[in-house]
Amino acid sequence: MLKQVWPEIRSQADQVRSGASLREVARVVSQRLITPHFQPIFTLMPGEVHGYEALSRIVGPTVFGSIEELFCAARSGGRLSALEQLCRERALTTAAQLGVTERLFLNVCPAVLADDHRPGVTAKLLGELGIERSRVVLELTERSLITDYDLFGRVVDHYRRQGYAIAIDDLGDGFAGLKMLAQIEPDYVKLARFLVADIDRAPVRQALVESIVTFCQRVGIEVIAEGIERQEELDYLTAIGIGLGQGYLLGRPSPQLVEVLPQQLHEQGVPLQGQLAW
Repeated sequence: MLKQVWPEIRSQADQVRSGASLREVARVVSQRLITPHFQPIFTLMPGEVHGYEALSRIVGPTVFGSIEELFCAARSGGRLSALEQLCRERALTTAAQLGVTERLFLNVCPAVLADDHRPGVTAKLLGELGIERSRVVLELTERSLITDYDLFGRVVDHYRRQGYAIAIDDLGDGFAGLKMLAQIEPDYVKLARFLVADIDRAPVRQALVESIVTFCQRVGIEVIAEGIERQEELDYLTAIGIGLGQGYLLGRPSPQLVEVLPQQLHEQGVPLQGQLAW
C-alpha cells in the first residue's frame, strides 16, 4: 500500500516545494533583495585590473542554498527576465556609486537578452547613470537553451552596434558554448573552471586549451581564464599566452572593489618558464 501511495505523496511534496520557491522568487524580486559583489579580472602581465564581473547575491535569509537555485526557480516560474533585470540594475547602480572605470561584465541569459533589446532597458539605465556602453560587456550564460541561432545572432549584432562588447561564459563546459563561439564571434571567451582546474597536470586539457587559445588569437578574441585557484595553474596559463585571468588566487568577489593583486603574487618575481614577473 505504501508503495502505491508514495509517488502521490512525493508529487504533492514537490508541488509544495515548487510553490514555496516561486513565492520566494517573487519576494526577492518585489523587495529587491539582491546585492552585487564584484570579482576582478586582471591582465596577467603586468597584473592590472582589466574589469570586474558583477555577481549577484541574495540579501538576508532565504530558502535557496545558492544564487543558482534562485535563477533555476525563476526560470521555471517565468520570472527570469524580471530577476535578471533587477540584478543588472543593482550591479550598474552600485558600480556607478563605487566609481568603476574599468570594464564591467554582466551575466545575461541569451533568452533574456532577446527580450530586453526591444524596450532598451539597459541602455536607458546606462544613460541615467552616465556609464558608457563601451565599458559594458554582456557575458552570455547558458541558463537556457538557444532555440533560434539566426534570431540570436541578430540580437547580438544589435547590441554590438549599440557599443556593447560580448563575452561567452564557461567555454568548454558544453556544446552550446562552442556553437555560440562559431556563430557570434565574441570579443571575449571565458574558459570554464572545468578546463582550468589543475591544468598544469592535465595533458589532455592542456591540448584543448592551447587549441582554443590559438584559435582565439587568430581571430582576435581575448581569452579569460576563470576559476584560477593555484599558483601552478596561473603559471601554466600565463606561459601559453593567456592574457586575462580571474579566480580566488587573484581576488575573491567582494562588495568593495579589489584593485590590486594579493601581496604574495607581487612578491613572486621569478620569471622562470613563463612565470609572471610582477
